[in-house]
Amino acid sequence: MKKLIAAALFLVPASAGAGSYELMGKLDLFGGQYFFQNKSGAVNGYGVLDAQLARSYSPSLGFFASLRSVYTGFKQVNELAGGGTLFQQSLDNSLGFNLIRRYEGGYALKPRVGVKSELFRETKDEKWGKGLYDFTRYEGGLTLERKTRWGLSTPWTWQLSWDAYYTRYTRFKSLASQYGQELAAPDPGKRVLDTLTNQFSYGSEFDLPGFMKLDLLASLAMISFPDQKVINSEGAYLPSRRSDYYQSLNVGLYKRYNDIEALGRVRPVLGVNLGVAGQISNQNHLDTDPAHLKFIRSFYDYSEVRLAPNAQFTFIAPQLVTRFTYEFAVRRYSGRLAQKDDGAYTSSKLSQYSGSFTADASYPLAGSLDAKVQGTWATSRSNNRYEQVYRYNYYSSAYFAGVEWRF
Repeated sequence: MKKLIAAALFLVPASAGAGSYELMGKLDLFGGQYFFQNKSGAVNGYGVLDAQLARSYSPSLGFFASLRSVYTGFKQVNELAGGGTLFQQSLDNSLGFNLIRRYEGGYALKPRVGVKSELFRETKDEKWGKGLYDFTRYEGGLTLERKTRWGLSTPWTWQLSWDAYYTRYTRFKSLASQYGQELAAPDPGKRVLDTLTNQFSYGSEFDLPGFMKLDLLASLAMISFPDQKVINSEGAYLPSRRSDYYQSLNVGLYKRYNDIEALGRVRPVLGVNLGVAGQISNQNHLDTDPAHLKFIRSFYDYSEVRLAPNAQFTFIAPQLVTRFTYEFAVRRYSGRLAQKDDGAYTSSKLSQYSGSFTADASYPLAGSLDAKVQGTWATSRSNNRYEQVYRYNYYSSAYFAGVEWRF
């Protein structure tokens, strides 16, 4: 946190003192209330700071630093350790540095480094920085980009990227690793959530005729757990470590339609996003509860489909912008079994269905200051009824109002 605050303070004087620097970004400050499972929370806040400091050394060489900080003051279910965990509040900070080197033919190389810190409060009386699932992620990567054309009239930009991440959960350590010798228990490892990730991705962006845009992103992430051992059906931990493979494909299509001559002219933009993803893991799960002893192979394997239609309407005369997004997702586990309320296993594989709807509007107040309102509704349903470890069934909503300042 101290490093991120120092970086933020560094950004402002740099832009003021050197003419070749450019500082840009936005600050969102909201107040509102959340509702979780028919229970309302106290009025709280939501804030986002996005800042970029850019400098161009020449037409072919440039640099920019980015700072992002997000505070979420309402209940949320985040997936961090193989399932949904409920948190009261979260604070996400990230800092990145990018270099851009352009070459003839529309090519560009973009190396980058960064760090991300995320803090979670599971209970209201838990202090910041003391959360069990707090983590820090160190990042680095390289992107090859080319701006060209598909045919004669379609601008086309593609990117080929490699990224590496090291994620360290600051306070999460397995109890068995600390007390295993005294209890004569198997040792699963110490920092069982820490990961090393290599990710390869390919993205394309097409500016199609008729005010249409097509986006495509495909990625493969190879995730290793250096200190998490694989468990077998006898409850013993093997010398091999857990490794996951996560692959995804996302396609988005957007179209701007002709202005509607009503209410001072309305400019509609409609779009849809389709995503498919899947994870393959060599880690199994052994439920040692005598009431329902069970070994489940490939416990973390799943496939997922997401569909998200969206719409934006810009009212030209009053400069009012409204946005609506609905996302529906289906996740099916290939090995994990659904459980009853008492934890007894069924013969059905676990499935989860989730949906969310977001509506927001912004209206200019003065200069670069906008008033904004936002409402969100989310629900998750599953054939699993046992939720002592993860949340599979819940619904929530929230409303916020505030301002956005662009600089």
